Amino acid sequence: MGLVARVLEKARLTTVVLTNMPWITRKIGVPRSVAIEFPFGMIYGHPGEREMQLAILGRLLDLAGDAGKAGTMVELPYTWPEEDVRKRDWFPEEPTPWMADQDRLMEMMDFIAHGNPLE
Repeated sequence: MGLVARVLEKARLTTVVLTNMPWITRKIGVPRSVAIEFPFGMIYGHPGEREMQLAILGRLLDLAGDAGKAGTMVELPYTWPEEDVRKRDWFPEEPTPWMADQDRLMEMMDFIAHGNPLE
């Protein structure tokens, strides 16, 4: 998603990416992002948490409206509940195919380690 945002920004469209992996988002040079370290598939929080979901969306829209300088990242103060981390019933039993494949996982780690693929 971050690479798509960079292409859209070159076309003079303001973008904001919601990320749960801020270290990678910084590394690939996303123009504007909002970071929240929630699990994959749950980046807006638990289903039904309307107020939190609206607050997260509001921060995205605020940053888009402000269109701060390139490289701006707003880190949200929310934390994933510790009891959910321990029970993990929201997490898939089987890893996604790219995480189960050691070669593909190493390719991803290499991609992350070597920075911005568009430069």
